[in-house]
Amino acid sequence: MVKIEKISWGKVKVNNKDYHQVLIIGGEVLERDKIKLETLFGTTHKIGEWEQELLLSKNPDIILIASGWSGILKLDEEFKNLVARHGVELRVVLTPEVVKKYNHLIAEGKKVNCLIHTTC
Repeated sequence: MVKIEKISWGKVKVNNKDYHQVLIIGGEVLERDKIKLETLFGTTHKIGEWEQELLLSKNPDIILIASGWSGILKLDEEFKNLVARHGVELRVVLTPEVVKKYNHLIAEGKKVNCLIHTTC
């Protein structure tokens, strides 16, 4: 089981390992591809199509997005509509709230895919 242990600016500790920004998909922890995101968008404040596909994979009950310390990461309407069409609940929280929220949902037995943006 994946457990988010700690979050700080630019860093998240998951299962005793430090990451910069992550996707948690069906119990697997993946580092976000910062170079690819910056090449495509000039920033990591957007969610790539491949990330959207991952977030919808493995039949989650909930997709949890940690949108940054100030909520700078924005979701486009197309992604929100796609999630709704799949019948998946979408929750967006500020990054400082994600540790408690994710761990609580997992403890309730929910299948949660998560994207954690650790800056801005």
